[in-house]
Amino acid sequence: MNKKDQNRNPKGNNQWELRTDEELQKIIDSKPSSWTKKDFRGEGKNNKTKILTRKETERENLVFKNKVHRKKFENNKLQCSICRVFKPLEEFPNDAHGWKNKKRRNCSECDIDRNFNFLNNMSTNKRKKFYKNIYENLTEEQLESKRDRQKKWYYEQKDNN
Repeated sequence: MNKKDQNRNPKGNNQWELRTDEELQKIIDSKPSSWTKKDFRGEGKNNKTKILTRKETERENLVFKNKVHRKKFENNKLQCSICRVFKPLEEFPNDAHGWKNKKRRNCSECDIDRNFNFLNNMSTNKRKKFYKNIYENLTEEQLESKRDRQKKWYYEQKDNN
């Protein structure tokens, strides 16, 4: 009894019928506007019961009321990711991707604090290697300016004490 067609239900009785886009849109419109696709699937914070399937929520013709999106850029001001304050663009350091996608991370103050904490948490040997790697490929002009900065800092420290 070897049959090539192993279909045990050739007539298709009791098969699942897809809901139309109109029916799905009515379901979406009946729920609160704060619900996301995950809430309709039962995976979100607002709802734990499954109303729609994943494939149904991925249909292109459906319009969900609200996409949860936090603004980080408004009125020519950008939100710093550390202090969460909206500041003008001039207070952010220049980076290659900041002007394209308007997603700079840290303002200058927070960036300085982060770098300072990074260096303070390093061991002394690691810090020496770090600075050695930075300063080994400097040009003569850069070395001269470094020496001037170090002299200036030394004399300022000497005057303060």
